[in-house]
Amino acid sequence: MTAVAEAIKKVATGPHLSKDLSQEEAYAATMEILSGEADPVRAAIFFIAMRMKRETNEENLGILQALQAMTEQQQAEVDDLLIFADPFNGFNRHCPVTAFLPAVLAASGLPAVSQGVFEMGPKFGVTHAQVLKLAGYNNVMQVPEATKAVNHADIGWAYLDQSAASPLVYALQALRTQMIKRPSIATLEKMVMPVKAKSRTHLAIGFVHKEYPAILGWLAAAFGYDSALIARGLEGGIVPTLREASNNHRMIDGEMQACRLDPVDFAIEQDTRGVKVDDEVTAERTLEEGMQALNGQQGPAYDSLVYGAAIALWHTGLQSSQRQAADHVRAVINNGKAKAHFEAAI
Repeated sequence: MTAVAEAIKKVATGPHLSKDLSQEEAYAATMEILSGEADPVRAAIFFIAMRMKRETNEENLGILQALQAMTEQQQAEVDDLLIFADPFNGFNRHCPVTAFLPAVLAASGLPAVSQGVFEMGPKFGVTHAQVLKLAGYNNVMQVPEATKAVNHADIGWAYLDQSAASPLVYALQALRTQMIKRPSIATLEKMVMPVKAKSRTHLAIGFVHKEYPAILGWLAAAFGYDSALIARGLEGGIVPTLREASNNHRMIDGEMQACRLDPVDFAIEQDTRGVKVDDEVTAERTLEEGMQALNGQQGPAYDSLVYGAAIALWHTGLQSSQRQAADHVRAVINNGKAKAHFEAAI
């Protein structure tokens, strides 16, 4: 009997008789699915049954390790690297100016890689890939090319699309659409590590539901991240609201910490949560807002980049205080260095 069939027998037997899988069993079943050996119906049953049963930490880790096994990984020649992913299905209420955040971080001394896809349901919102492609960026570069960009002193950042970095994971898109309900991989795919730092690799990831921080923190530590910033960001992203304090979380040295963040401590005062527009959120409008911010034009887009980058610099210990981190990022934007890093990759 196949690994998927054995797993279904254990996890799809009702609320009282279902049993948890071991990490190894979850890994084997997911590898069978990703390799194309499993029948699509059985694959869908597996993911839905796991979601209804509720995945354990060990099951999630096994699935994540399978996703990583299908993702090329290279080591960058940098001491610190931040990997993050905003929601793969994009944004439809706020412009995702975080598409420019990796360049701002790189210019501020923290190389960064963002991950995603060009579009994904059910939201089909505006994504980093759409904005970057419009700017002239190669949004389907391979992992070796992205690593080369991260290593380059004048660039220091990259965007990696799942279609290029993890093509067998990306191949499940049609099945996932047919399943309707989000499987566990919708969260776990944002945690894969296509590029690894020489010393410390950090994760930034957003959450919506209150039970997720503990799960994400445990997984990040078990998977090999040196730290994790788990943010209650806008629309599930990694940058919290600009308007008020928010309750976030950090994983440091394997331990979880509560992390209350207040924009005022970063010298940010806004009456809007993010980059809100009167009409439809588009990649064109996001590119316009992002480039204006990189040119030093004050406003929600500028403050979003300052807030997101400063939080990351403070979290990773590259800046000793939140205000110092924010001032450092403002200087990097205002002197044109962040824009130069962005344009060097285009």
